[in-house]
Amino acid sequence: MSRKTELENSWQRNADNWTRAVRDRLIPSRKSGTDAAIVDAIVRRNPSRFLDMGCGEGWLVRAVTEKTDCLSTGLDGTAALIDAAQATDPDGCYRTLSYDEVIAGSPVPNAPFDVIAFNYALFEEDVVPLLTAAKSLLVENGVIIIQTLHPDNDPGDGKDGWREEDFAAFENEAWAKMPWYFRTTESWEAAFARAELRLETTYGLKAHEDGAELSLLMTCAFESVPPTKED
Repeated sequence: MSRKTELENSWQRNADNWTRAVRDRLIPSRKSGTDAAIVDAIVRRNPSRFLDMGCGEGWLVRAVTEKTDCLSTGLDGTAALIDAAQATDPDGCYRTLSYDEVIAGSPVPNAPFDVIAFNYALFEEDVVPLLTAAKSLLVENGVIIIQTLHPDNDPGDGKDGWREEDFAAFENEAWAKMPWYFRTTESWEAAFARAELRLETTYGLKAHEDGAELSLLMTCAFESVPPTKED
């Protein structure tokens, strides 16, 4: 079985556990600041249309909509997570759409967007096709905001490669192990360059000034402004 298939299967099997963990605030890093950081980064852009790629049970869509009253959309490849999102937010726009479908050009509701977010939602080895597809869903001055594990917190050898999350910190339920691909800051930058995206800002989030890095927040835009129709 490929790593990609294992990753997809893990989300299917962990959907209920993940929904519970997010809503019961069982994830320490989220309580320590990563949730607030991604919301603040999006809200500062004052978007009129926002897309959460890999939205899970929809918490970020709800949070951004509440703070900006923008038209928000959530996509996820796991139907059970989208069902949970829609049940909690019946008026919200959520769709079960895999990354492969997005890459293949499947229509995305409410496109184009001012801001697209990947909040701990890029786990595959090759992210360039997805970043390229996401870029095509942006307005001219739109941005992609990514929050991910800070490279300094790598549980491995500090080099690009596959890791495995066993969710051992969550003792309340049995979880399926999840493979995910770790990349260094330099590797992220190389992926952005291949997708013809410009890295605008990079921010390492800490819970305390002298504490460990909680996450890496990156904002990307078009490498060059695309021509208008008049051009």
